[in-house]
Amino acid sequence: MKMLHVAGKTVLTLAFILTMVSCSTTGTQVTPRADDVAPHFTDEASVNAVLQFSSWEYTFLIRPQYLEHGFLQQVHRENIGTVFDQLNVKRGTAVVIVGWTYNGQVLTQVVSDWKTILGGCGFQRVVVLRAQMGNKLNGSVIVDDSILHIGSVESPSRGG
Repeated sequence: MKMLHVAGKTVLTLAFILTMVSCSTTGTQVTPRADDVAPHFTDEASVNAVLQFSSWEYTFLIRPQYLEHGFLQQVHRENIGTVFDQLNVKRGTAVVIVGWTYNGQVLTQVVSDWKTILGGCGFQRVVVLRAQMGNKLNGSVIVDDSILHIGSVESPSRGG
């Protein structure tokens, strides 16, 4: 009788262990979203200029604000250096915020064009971020972060 009792306990213990092991391995795996694994921006305090890029026709300088009669004015790539000079913008870090609709080759071209434009204006670093709710930059997903120039942050653009 005692032998039957020990065997019963052993069977119950094994059944319990197997149940626990099988439960711990059947959980659903969560695949991280792309923006969860992408680097996030954390240098908002060091940013000298922020551009909101919707398209080449609708780009706005939101830091410092480029205003006329209290309204944000469009900036065009052809004269953006002049706008930076008018506002006495230091040429350390420029951020370009792009929407979620830009992807693939189009996004690659937009990033390349902004690095060329802002590098030509004398910026040392250009960071392209994905747009997010609110005006915060910190926490935004980094699309591209490039060091372009080594020189004085105080220097104005060279030729606009």
